[in-house]
Amino acid sequence: MIPLKLPRWQKRWLYGSAWLLLLSGTAWLLWHYNRAEDALPSPIEPWLMRLHGAAAFAALLGLGAVGGSHVPAGWRLTRRHHRHAGQRSTGLVLIVMAALCILTAYALYYFAPEGIRSPLGWAHAALGVCAAVAWWSHRPD
Repeated sequence: MIPLKLPRWQKRWLYGSAWLLLLSGTAWLLWHYNRAEDALPSPIEPWLMRLHGAAAFAALLGLGAVGGSHVPAGWRLTRRHHRHAGQRSTGLVLIVMAALCILTAYALYYFAPEGIRSPLGWAHAALGVCAAVAWWSHRPD
């Protein structure tokens, strides 16, 4: 086991924001895509997106804190102790997944034309689920 542990507040912050992201994003997908083709959007959809956005800002703050302390220290630790090299690779995958989630979210919010909005949204959702799996596999045993 790697002796590098996140402080309790940081772990709670990250887990809380990650769960809020996963639940609000999933709830939005269910509300948005389980309605009749000609039905108007549900009034709950904008509120789910607002919650998702707030959770994203919280997650960004948490990731910034982790990026400033845990990542550099973990990188140095895995360089010295090769038996923990798996942590470095899963951490790197996690960083890439988080960056792709951020980029696709930014594109969806500001740039996505209507023609690619749906596929980009599904890619964003898939990345979010993959990031959750990567996070779970990064946890030390």
